[in-house]
Amino acid sequence: MPSLRIVFSCLVLSAATVQAAWAQDFWSYKDWNVSVEPVPSEEDDYKQCVIFTGGDGLPTVSAEFFSGDAGPPYSYPEVKVEERAIRGYATVMKNDDPIAFSFDDGSVIRGAVEAIIDEDGFAVASGRAGQQDNFLALQAMRNNAEVTVSGPGYEVTTVSLNGFSAAYLKMAEVCGFSTEGVLD
Repeated sequence: MPSLRIVFSCLVLSAATVQAAWAQDFWSYKDWNVSVEPVPSEEDDYKQCVIFTGGDGLPTVSAEFFSGDAGPPYSYPEVKVEERAIRGYATVMKNDDPIAFSFDDGSVIRGAVEAIIDEDGFAVASGRAGQQDNFLALQAMRNNAEVTVSGPGYEVTTVSLNGFSAAYLKMAEVCGFSTEGVLD
């Protein structure tokens, strides 16, 4: 039965290769995850690198890089919270609402909400820190234990920042950006 052993060995090797390829595109650091997706183009192969926490029906808090962007220290990843509702239901966050990312140390980063109905008919709302405040938001995320995201009269989510720094460093490394000055 040597042929059966060869087939079994090939199956084990294929499974190990698939698992290794997957592991290179997704990492977990305590409460934070890093996801990297290739973005092929005719000229270069780019990557979309995202760190996030939450999900599984709860709002997510995230930051992301596109490897073709200028990157730090010229531009920093956008910090945002995203909420999705069940079909036919509205999100808690409403279009044009002000949003606040409040940290343990009392610092607050402000932004705004953009809410839409996606192509599948689901309500989606994203609250983003102001572009000029992304650097400050990233530093606050590094220096605190949790962040609470809220709008006028409602709380969207509170998330742990445990593992954020490691996830950010991995995202920057994989997408080829400097971490100098951000997490110092």
